[in-house]
Amino acid sequence: MQPAVPSLDPRTEAVLGELEARSRKEQQELEVLRAAGGTALRERAGSFMLDVGPEVGLFLNTLVRAVAARTVVEIGGSVGYSTVWLAEAVRATGGRLYSIEVDQDKQDEQRAHLTAAGLDAHVELTTREAPDLMPSLSAPVDLVLLDHWKELYVRDFDACWPVLRPGGLVVADNVLIPRKNAEVIARYRRHISELPDAQSHMLALGDGLEVTTKRENVPMR
Repeated sequence: MQPAVPSLDPRTEAVLGELEARSRKEQQELEVLRAAGGTALRERAGSFMLDVGPEVGLFLNTLVRAVAARTVVEIGGSVGYSTVWLAEAVRATGGRLYSIEVDQDKQDEQRAHLTAAGLDAHVELTTREAPDLMPSLSAPVDLVLLDHWKELYVRDFDACWPVLRPGGLVVADNVLIPRKNAEVIARYRRHISELPDAQSHMLALGDGLEVTTKRENVPMR
């Protein structure tokens, strides 16, 4: 049974459709670069969306709505595909999305897509990295999406965890695919497993998601 898609503004639906068409065209070239191994994909990363895909996009939108998230942080916005899904949800919850994208060209595309989708008023775009941004946020964070270089997942998880509210969520993408990241992802998952106030579960959705919640009222050791 397919999950219900929220009723989307036609402008939002059009932008998502355009980006999904672009993503489908990129997939074949991406597979060739991944098979080549080494730094082939990293050297061309600026040319690709590297998006979460529609299944995960809808899941993220649903999560934001389900927990009534008002402060959401996206680490790795790329050209804005997941940003649009998250922004559409925070508009519904009356919240705000902070999206980190350090590639200025990609951020320019991201801004254009949000404007075309009618969602730019609900998003703050930034090139500040998580360790710099997170302490500056005035409200507790409800949900974080990690979707950037996998070797930075532990660093940025640690930057987010202290300001994540009890019951809040950290969602990490690409924990199953590409398989070349298996070692660094295993390190990330081990790191989470050592935290007494973290409860985590892997979902075989899209390229694999690790969904981690901050538990409430954890007894002191």
